[in-house]
Amino acid sequence: MRRPPPLRANVRGEGPAVVLLHGQPGSRADWSAVAGDLARDHRVVVPDRLGYGRTGGRAGGFAANANEVVKLMDRLDISSAILTGHSWGGGVALALAGTFPARCAGLVLVATVSPLEAPTRVDRLLARTVIGTALAATSLGTTGRLLTWGPGAKLAGWKASTWGVGSARVEELVRSWRSPGTWRSFAREQQALVYELPGMATTLGLVHAPVVVLAGTADHVVGARAGRNLAKALACATFEAVPGAGHLLPLTHPGSVASAVRRLGPQAPRTGDVPH
Repeated sequence: MRRPPPLRANVRGEGPAVVLLHGQPGSRADWSAVAGDLARDHRVVVPDRLGYGRTGGRAGGFAANANEVVKLMDRLDISSAILTGHSWGGGVALALAGTFPARCAGLVLVATVSPLEAPTRVDRLLARTVIGTALAATSLGTTGRLLTWGPGAKLAGWKASTWGVGSARVEELVRSWRSPGTWRSFAREQQALVYELPGMATTLGLVHAPVVVLAGTADHVVGARAGRNLAKALACATFEAVPGAGHLLPLTHPGSVASAVRRLGPQAPRTGDVPH
């Protein structure tokens, strides 16, 4: 069996280590604003996960991604870190915390997938090997073409300015979404979402690090209810809602994400809702 490539990562700043794990599809660039903020007082590690960006190679499931993150931490001589995962990347953070508890100083789960939520019909369809890859190619490729078409490009530019994201970031997203490698990685991760993630519900009790679960009240991809239920199932978790925010919190509300990391102190918080 072919070995996965080592994770390529940006590393900046000094202080307590924090690892930022992007979603599906995505890249280290999704964390640019959050990383810039946290680098003022943290050592920030931002990898491209398996199958994406500079790391490339074949995408993997949650456990495979967690193993590669631990290897990256070993190469950087990081004994433990605050693991911050967005969406699919939150599942990687959970897998790592359950399997390698000593390596996890805390968790910030941002609009994260949850093993407590049943996969949707769309998720199951996208997890079918041939159909899923074809649908991913069609949907991501169409989105990429739409954003390069005149009116679509104007809309993308308007959203970029609204979110505080530069046009160069939009162009990078377009290039990524139109890549065959991205289609295959997306479909492979859909399989893990349907067949691997539900089994992780039995390991939630092994996560004893302090956790902040962050969710937007207008998130229609995962949903704030899923985040609240996940926080209740974890031993030392706090749920925080971002009013009016959607799914792309690292892009739209980087300050909220950075603040959640900084509020994660050495003492585990009690489970409950925190006004935001």
